[in-house]
Amino acid sequence: MCAHEHAQALAAEWCGARLDQLADVPAGTDSLPALLAALIDDWCEGQRGLAFAWRECQLLVARDPRYGPAAQRWRTLWAGFWRHVCDRLGIPGTATITERLFDGESFLHMMRWRRSVDRAALDELCRGWGNWLGGSLAGPGPWRDMARGCAQRSARLPEARDETAERIAEAAAAIVARGGVAGVTHRAVAAEAGLTLGVVSHKFRTSAELLGSAFEVIYRRNVPAGELEAELAAAADGDGRTMLDRLGERPGAEEFRLATSELMMAAMRDPALAPFAAQLRYLRGRTSRLFLQAMIGRDRPIGPLDAAIFSSFAIGQGNAHRGLSDGERQAASLAETEALLAFLRGG
Repeated sequence: MCAHEHAQALAAEWCGARLDQLADVPAGTDSLPALLAALIDDWCEGQRGLAFAWRECQLLVARDPRYGPAAQRWRTLWAGFWRHVCDRLGIPGTATITERLFDGESFLHMMRWRRSVDRAALDELCRGWGNWLGGSLAGPGPWRDMARGCAQRSARLPEARDETAERIAEAAAAIVARGGVAGVTHRAVAAEAGLTLGVVSHKFRTSAELLGSAFEVIYRRNVPAGELEAELAAAADGDGRTMLDRLGERPGAEEFRLATSELMMAAMRDPALAPFAAQLRYLRGRTSRLFLQAMIGRDRPIGPLDAAIFSSFAIGQGNAHRGLSDGERQAASLAETEALLAFLRGG
């Protein structure tokens, strides 16, 4: 708790210094995208230790309510910062939803792949966010398209090759979901799977391979199953509340969102998991794209950049709402998403 208080004090200093630099900022939503991209990059690269402290607290509070006060102080810090930023830009109504995008995209930006490409893709996403706030779709994202293509070619999902390997992968995923990445050892996975240590070590020789197998399982569970995908495809246009309620009802959704965050944190830190960075960062948005399309209507076809924006926004919501009750989390997510959709629909 003392460590988090210290990190929060330093983060408050960073926020104050950035606000001091905005004394003469040009007003309007047109000024937000470039500033948002600059702040995300500055926070993730220049304040990486503080960025990790914030993320650790978000994960800790999901499993230990004693971190509730610390998590609340982080929420208060960022809410105040983005309220001041958006007030100075003359767009106060965008503060909460922009804070959620900052939360989600800054989390993803901590995963390093190719520095120049990552920065260019961040600029594209923030430009698309500005378009959303003006009532338009994001438009093209050539840098992100290129990154997604590279990720598909060079970082394909590992596959469990037989029944035993699949059993081990399921056990590793269960450990990540329950207690975090640190608990994934060959011995722990063997106990979880009911297998010998020798069998697990033979199938997956390194800890990185074990984590990779866990990610594969978690990824598959986060991709919409055929039934849900068909339901989204047939959903009535603009039925946002039903879509959001349906998302919240997915079995184990929160548990596996937490597990995914744990694996992303591991990829940020462990060079052995660097090949997963592009995959985790750029091969996402399939579920988000289906939900977003159903909510805004099929007369406005969305593109990959729109899906990435909505995915980042949803990640930010999941991070920010950890530690809340299920009811509080769902109510907050619904209110924020409806506020966002009002901008996107031009209303």
